Amino acid sequence: MVDTISPENVSGFVVGEGCFYVEFGKDGKYKSKVRVRPAFVIELAADDESVLQAIKKIIGCGTVYNLDFGRYQTYKDKKWKKHVRYKVSNISDIGTKVVPFFEKYPLFGKKQQAFELFKSVVQKVLDKEHLNDEGLKNISKIVNQLRVVNKRGV
Repeated sequence: MVDTISPENVSGFVVGEGCFYVEFGKDGKYKSKVRVRPAFVIELAADDESVLQAIKKIIGCGTVYNLDFGRYQTYKDKKWKKHVRYKVSNISDIGTKVVPFFEKYPLFGKKQQAFELFKSVVQKVLDKEHLNDEGLKNISKIVNQLRVVNKRGV
């Protein structure tokens, strides 16, 4: 059980275990026919759930949930332990809680690069730029850069 964790510890932990990404692709449910959904996630073995609960409490938003092996068949196939995930995908929470948190308690290395690209997309979504073709083009370029930065071993 994790009783206390400092904001600085959260940032250090996220450098190793966190991920800033953007779901970006065709989706008929949206007026523009393109889904642009920024998200912040940390995934750990289920026995570390208390760490994610502590991080959620400090950041002040998001959801911690168990990953169902039926839905994530590769985990079962690879004989991995059960996992739990902390995820923030609500754009308002990302803009008002996640981004300010990591501006106040900075990351470093590639994770800081990823955060800066992520933050740029978040701002564009908050500014409604994802609702026009030019904005989508700009966001697409940033998302592609983010994917490169997020790749392991690059």
